[in-house]
Amino acid sequence: MIFIHNILTPHNTPSDTPLITPIDIIIGTITLVGVQFPPGVNALAHLKLLYGLYQLFPSNEQGDFSTGGETITWDEQIDITAEPLTLTAITWNDDTEYDHTISVRIVMQPAAGGQSVNSVVAAIQAQQVQSQTG
Repeated sequence: MIFIHNILTPHNTPSDTPLITPIDIIIGTITLVGVQFPPGVNALAHLKLLYGLYQLFPSNEQGDFSTGGETITWDEQIDITAEPLTLTAITWNDDTEYDHTISVRIVMQPAAGGQSVNSVVAAIQAQQVQSQTG
């Protein structure tokens, strides 16, 4: 399963009051992560991904992703076995003139144990309803 989120971060979004965007996931294993910065961003937009209160990507707490015209992709093997079934994208934008969109792609293998496509779809639908109702 592939989860894709395009996160528009307005210009002049400071790092001390960043944009916080939830990314719903499922119980399973994160097998691949991709972060795309389009051309023109010029390392002015920044991204961190958290699981709960802990920074997951990049691994060092002081680090963040920031580039331009580049897609950063890496393999992972991280089991998500319990809630929260959400990653949190933290973004900010040092650009004083332009908004920037960062694309985040999370590839997951659903948990083993006979989970059918119907149960996966039902879980995703429940998350979508929860996201829409707040």
